[in-house]
Amino acid sequence: MTATLAEVALRTGMSRSLASLALRGDDGVSAERRAQAVRAADALGLPVGALARRRADGAPLVLGVVVTEGAGAFHGAVLHSAIASAAALGLELRVVDGDRDEARLRSGLAELHASAVSTARDAVLGLVVLSSRLPSEALAAAARDVPVAVVGSSGDRLAGLGVDTVRSDEESGMHEVMMHLAALGHVRTCFVAESRHASTTRRAHEHAVTARRLWSATDLHVDDIAGLAADPTRIARHLGDGVTAFVAANDSTAARLVASAREAGLRLPGIAAVTGFDDTAPAAVMDLTTVEQPRDRLGARAVELVVERLRGRRTERHEVLPTRLVTRGSTTGVSAPA
Repeated sequence: MTATLAEVALRTGMSRSLASLALRGDDGVSAERRAQAVRAADALGLPVGALARRRADGAPLVLGVVVTEGAGAFHGAVLHSAIASAAALGLELRVVDGDRDEARLRSGLAELHASAVSTARDAVLGLVVLSSRLPSEALAAAARDVPVAVVGSSGDRLAGLGVDTVRSDEESGMHEVMMHLAALGHVRTCFVAESRHASTTRRAHEHAVTARRLWSATDLHVDDIAGLAADPTRIARHLGDGVTAFVAANDSTAARLVASAREAGLRLPGIAAVTGFDDTAPAAVMDLTTVEQPRDRLGARAVELVVERLRGRRTERHEVLPTRLVTRGSTTGVSAPA
């Protein structure tokens, strides 16, 4: 007959609720009580979670982290929030920085996954992925062995794979940008993409949907920052087609756009409005209208999701956190002087 939590409680003299917390590895339970509960569970043949066993043994509690670009303004802030959350929970982080390189991201995930299935004392207990650039099949494979939480990916893409996700409400944020521009009298915008990755795709889609709804736009202007940087005269061509606002996929793309325009002798913002996304530190310096993502919560929440799994949650969680429009001087009405 399978052992029960009640038997662990009886053998240890704990209440059932305290025994449950101890076997979940809860840090609110003393080390002595956790060890006692684990010994009792082992004697009774009751399965013990990795977090509880590691805490009872006094072994390191390590989570692996794969990050797109640790030195980047956005991912760096998200990583910082993950580090702070892990420290508060008594966890260590083993970070692999992909530095925006797809191969490094994949090999980093594989390296941490290999650690997770090893017998090392400091083996990885779970994975926090601060990137939307890793293939679904690799994330699903890792999630079969340890908890995995991904920042920036949509629950639609990863639903059913055993992976948790948390991202910001980019659709709402982009919608607010477009409504702000419409209120200023803009009727033709150009979306400037950085990549074809998930976050850019979601923002581009919402830009198109809202433009069609607001202005019945059929000739949507979309360009990519690499092409504009290589040939800044393309910016002038968009202006010649009536574009009065450039909607960049993120703040760094907006900065590159402004620099590229300068090379072509064009003053942006000025002759046209410019918006970004993320509200990183450079946005304030540029006086850039942008969308604030909850960077201080995204990384922290991913760590929390992994810990929830380690404590026994089995159902998937796909969370979307709110954003906030931040208006600055880079957006003015179309009739304002350049």
